[in-house]
Amino acid sequence: MDFTTGGTGGPGLDAAARAQAGRGNNIWGSLTATAGPPHAAEVFHSAGWAVRRSSWTEFEVESAFAELELMPADPVLFSGFVDPDRLTVLLAALRELGMPFTLEFEDNDGREHLYRSVAQPGR
Repeated sequence: MDFTTGGTGGPGLDAAARAQAGRGNNIWGSLTATAGPPHAAEVFHSAGWAVRRSSWTEFEVESAFAELELMPADPVLFSGFVDPDRLTVLLAALRELGMPFTLEFEDNDGREHLYRSVAQPGR
């Protein structure tokens, strides 16, 4: 699928997430086994996330509770924001997407937490 800068339909941050978004980026990580940002963007889009091309090589993906910037590297890197009250929702969503990941989250007190998915056989 060819995404444009205008983006696809899909949810944007809801009121609860927007109220927290002023804190700025609070998540960083990598998608450790994906074929690149375009493929990752397609997986997010298939799961109902809004997707838009943010540069020639980068994509933004957004849901009601999180927004991520996907950047080209090996592995694909991401950074962005998640509503701190819904970090577990984001972790579950990433697991459901089937793309192994590493995620670093900075909580409201400035403490960093590291999460890793378990690679699934055959993926």
